[in-house]
Amino acid sequence: NISTGQGWKNEGDLIYLLGTPSTCDEESQVALGASEYLASVFDKVAGRPAKVDFEREKKVQVACREGIAQGWINSAHDSSEGGIAIALAESSISGDLGASIQLGAEQASSSRVDRLLFGEGGARIIVSVSPKHQSAWESYLQDKLIGFWEQIGIVTSKDKELVIETKYNQTLIKVKIDSMRQTWSQAIEKRLASS
Repeated sequence: NISTGQGWKNEGDLIYLLGTPSTCDEESQVALGASEYLASVFDKVAGRPAKVDFEREKKVQVACREGIAQGWINSAHDSSEGGIAIALAESSISGDLGASIQLGAEQASSSRVDRLLFGEGGARIIVSVSPKHQSAWESYLQDKLIGFWEQIGIVTSKDKELVIETKYNQTLIKVKIDSMRQTWSQAIEKRLASS
């Protein structure tokens, strides 16, 4: 019985997004409606969540399980509640390693940055893979998950930071893991105090 956790394992591991790509600009697939972002930031429970694509979900889950079974995947974390940014933060906190990430289109677009970072939708898993397995892993993905995977970054330890940029080099998030950990560990206490 092979399993893996959500935390990054090794500096230099490559980070992939399986499923709906970060370039997706369709509200029906990646939505802020009924999201944790709306509830936490705006104190609103409103809108429609993204539609579930059961076929894509099945393919993404199969690819992830196969990658783990083959020993290619070192960590895996779903990107549902809170979106990509939260999944990346949780993987960094759990692994006590940073990450350098690039998301979205190659050039500036009209897409909403909040949806890029915090949009929720099914069929999305973030995994890390050792560079020695890159060729076998990407070959498998090209065969089994074509069009629904992208390499989005690399695990780092430099200053233990999570840095998320757009592919046209606009920095969206740059935060130390210790700072994220402190905020995360005090979240319930702060929420209770503000009620």
